[in-house]
Amino acid sequence: MSDRLPVRVVLADDHPVFRHGVADLLSGTGEVEIVASVDTGTAAVQAVTDLVPDIAILDLAMPDMNGVAVIRTLVERRSPARSIILSVYDSRVYVDQAFEAGAGGYVLKRSAFLNIAQAVQAVRSGGTYVDPMLPGHGAAHVRPVAAPSHDAQAPLTEREKEILRFVAYGYTGKEIGARIGATLKAVEAQKARACCRLGISSRAQIVQFAILQGWLQGEITLR
Repeated sequence: MSDRLPVRVVLADDHPVFRHGVADLLSGTGEVEIVASVDTGTAAVQAVTDLVPDIAILDLAMPDMNGVAVIRTLVERRSPARSIILSVYDSRVYVDQAFEAGAGGYVLKRSAFLNIAQAVQAVRSGGTYVDPMLPGHGAAHVRPVAAPSHDAQAPLTEREKEILRFVAYGYTGKEIGARIGATLKAVEAQKARACCRLGISSRAQIVQFAILQGWLQGEITLR
């Protein structure tokens, strides 16, 4: 276990399920302390001002003040906190805006489960982090940061996603096989391959991954 103090983080996102999933993921590393979890940009500015965290993780699109506006405000106030943007947008326009405002990292929401902890450590160490799933990897903004493995970057197949989603909902391997027309052995093999690629090993982690992907917000499609 590291002797370093935990990274103190303010987390701002207006989607509570996603925000709580990210908070649980980071807290579970044992290296991050979520000192505030808020749902607006205004609240984020206030929390960072009052609590002086190491890092502010900010949703790009919040209704009252977006993440880039929050960063600009913090820079104007000479806040020592560094910032990471969480975003659904992979356009270079948004990435450039974030870094020009003073962001230290840019992470796509669809890959946050894989990349947010690494982004926090990179930014804490004084580096910059650009989500490797972004087109072109935003190389102009990156200082040396450990790259994910080839397997980690490989996308899940639709069948692997389907199986993990069933697992997250509590279905057994046998029940999943009956629903998708596959043997138990095939289901378990594809589940294991997907978990290996994601670097996860338990149902709790699969549920957490599913939450971050937004898979648990509606009814599951039954075939």
